Amino acid sequence: MNQPHRDSNRQQPRGRRRDRRAGRVVLHHRVAPIALTEEGVPAAVADAPPTSPVVFVSDASRARFPWLPGRVIAGSVWRGSGHERVRIDEHGEAQLWRCPAAFGR
Repeated sequence: MNQPHRDSNRQQPRGRRRDRRAGRVVLHHRVAPIALTEEGVPAAVADAPPTSPVVFVSDASRARFPWLPGRVIAGSVWRGSGHERVRIDEHGEAQLWRCPAAFGR
């Protein structure tokens, strides 16, 4: 009885909640600008990790998996219409690939 009266079922009007959020200060983090080449393409930075090379898919792999494009990124995995997955190595050879079991199953 000595506690202040609180009506837990009563909600504030929608407009009051919006007003409360409007007073918040939003801090923007400064991000370093992206260096561009003369052509307007983002330039590589010195400490960037190496990228995977683009390779041509071998004729044998294209005959076996006709849905593969002619050029791909080495190490990429492609899924065909029958939901089979193949991984392309750095020599352009495609091999069937199964994703590793998730969480030790």
